[in-house]
Amino acid sequence: MAKKSSKAAKKSVKKAPAKKKAIKKPAKVSTGKGASPAEIGGKLVSLFNQGKADEWIKSAWDKKVRSIEGDGMQHVGPKAVLEKWAWWMSKTEVLGCTAEGPYVGATGFAVKYALHCKDRASGKETRETEVGVYTIKNGKIVQEEFMYAHS
Repeated sequence: MAKKSSKAAKKSVKKAPAKKKAIKKPAKVSTGKGASPAEIGGKLVSLFNQGKADEWIKSAWDKKVRSIEGDGMQHVGPKAVLEKWAWWMSKTEVLGCTAEGPYVGATGFAVKYALHCKDRASGKETRETEVGVYTIKNGKIVQEEFMYAHS
């Protein structure tokens, strides 16, 4: 009887079926201690619609807060975020604005803003809608990201 070549022997060996990986159970997500996304978001929307959010929002930021604009630029830390804000206000006159929400999730909340603005240089008025998405950790806003309607 002739011996099978080692190649032929390897081909005839069937591989055992791969073990199926166990599906991991979902894990609880938490923002940590402090105010919840619902509490922070509710206060932001309420104060914004009263024209009083400016001072309060500063106290709600984490000391390493990241503010990300729709153009991909980010500003890190309260000082940098305030400088961005001051720059925008220097070129923009706000004629009206409202906030809707908050839309609360497990790690934060979103707010829909409607803005009526005028460019100070050209005098051109615009109406814009943007969504701010806020991430909360230990009762503070650690990130805010602003998203705009794409036309």
